[in-house]
Amino acid sequence: MTISAAPSSAQIAPPSQTEVELVLLGTGYPRPDPETAGPATAVVVNGKVFVVDAGRNVINRLWATDYPLKDIQAVLLTHLHSDHISGLPDLFNTSWIFGRYTPFELYGPLGTKSVADAILKMFEVDIPIRRDLTELHAAEGALINTHEIREDEVVYEDADVRITAFRVNHEPIEHALGYKFETEQKTIVISGDTRPSENLIMHARGADILVHEAYLPEHFDRVDSEEVAANLKRYHTSATEAGEVAAAAGVSLLVLTHLIPAGTEETFVARASEHFTGEIVVGRDLMRF
Repeated sequence: MTISAAPSSAQIAPPSQTEVELVLLGTGYPRPDPETAGPATAVVVNGKVFVVDAGRNVINRLWATDYPLKDIQAVLLTHLHSDHISGLPDLFNTSWIFGRYTPFELYGPLGTKSVADAILKMFEVDIPIRRDLTELHAAEGALINTHEIREDEVVYEDADVRITAFRVNHEPIEHALGYKFETEQKTIVISGDTRPSENLIMHARGADILVHEAYLPEHFDRVDSEEVAANLKRYHTSATEAGEVAAAAGVSLLVLTHLIPAGTEETFVARASEHFTGEIVVGRDLMRF
């Protein structure tokens, strides 16, 4: 397994010919940060690009990978919090303008159809102009096929990869998901936002890579009221707890993302390694595995 990273402003060289690649498109959280995009992760299998979540600036990060936008196979949402979908309209529209001429395949929990309808409403003036009058882009690319996920289930499968959606605990959000990508050689699991979850541990058991959110409790204590800090801790996973989850699941590599706050790598590693003795990587935008 190789890991590489570059500053967010860098243009990344085309990937080597590997069957499966994981790319951290955005490792941030709701607070704006010029160096960190919002939550987004790409899993690329034989050139097919699957994007999990679409936080702010996702389209720029995806462009920096040099994967053609036409190769977006599907976008999968873990939940509908604003920081996970704020880049979705841009991802839909810009990928169509620059070469995705097939429908935008969008997977997510209950409520995703309303998000898709709102995006189409948002671009109802723009789409006909670009489709019929100026650039003459293919009409199919301006469509959204929405797949709402109601329970733990396989949501996508072809000859190369099987993707399973599973429920995680992000209450009071009722419908929150993680995703498991399985190929012949590798298994990658993405937690989404969650408390430590037995269902997540079950689906991540033995995975090659677990991509898990993580926070430092003292950050909430410092910047939020006591009540708000308690609420935020209640539905996220601390770095220490992420290590516990990785150890319970027996994964090979733990990649921490959705970092609250960014820029404290040594502390995240120290906390996660209290319980997990395997390899730990604190994610940065455009890291590739």
